[in-house]
Amino acid sequence: MRKVMGAGLLALFMGMQPWVAMAANTNNDDDGLDQFQERAVRNQWIKIRDDRRTNIVAWYKIEDGKAVRSFKLEAIMDSPMERVAKTILDADNLQRYFWECFESRQVKKISDTEFYAYLKVNVPQPVPDRDIVLRLQAQPYSKKRGYLTFHIDAAPNVLPLSSGLVRVPEFTFDIKLTPMGAETRLELEGSINPGGNIPSWAVNAIMRNAPYVSVLGMRRLAKLAKFEEPFPYRITED
Repeated sequence: MRKVMGAGLLALFMGMQPWVAMAANTNNDDDGLDQFQERAVRNQWIKIRDDRRTNIVAWYKIEDGKAVRSFKLEAIMDSPMERVAKTILDADNLQRYFWECFESRQVKKISDTEFYAYLKVNVPQPVPDRDIVLRLQAQPYSKKRGYLTFHIDAAPNVLPLSSGLVRVPEFTFDIKLTPMGAETRLELEGSINPGGNIPSWAVNAIMRNAPYVSVLGMRRLAKLAKFEEPFPYRITED
């Protein structure tokens, strides 16, 4: 069933039905512009989405020496900072909003601001699914600093490889949460190298939508989720 969930992206991954990918591109107003911008602009952020309905703005950047685009996203979350932070820190429920994730769990708590987590991510057949071991480090909110940050990166050697899965070798997210009363400003920047033989153009196509979809899911979960109390991770310093 989870393979079927990603079937709409099969043409993008494998190029098996080019006409499907082309038809999909014609429905995206940004694609034609991207092709011209990519030729002329490198190492600069290019805006690809400005969704006033959801208060989400997204960019990508093509950097010298990197085959995969970096991405950046800003959003206004309609929940207080504490609830958004707890949603990010709840490793056992990442699959409830992280793009195409069908399993997630905390592997090891290192401290009250740091842990390892493990995720499995659906990829359309016949490409193998991916798994990710990540390390999250939080810098709690302080009144002096005025925001909370998370640094998330891949830790591929923490767990043994799993049969039938490709381990993601590079995964970097930096997240900044700034409280705005009942709302929170979220700023996210990162890049992903999924490993294996997925062509970079297919990865780039997915990265256009995956952060946006994930943040929408995070927003919904932050409003609805019930968290363990006392919460095991520290969100504020004062």
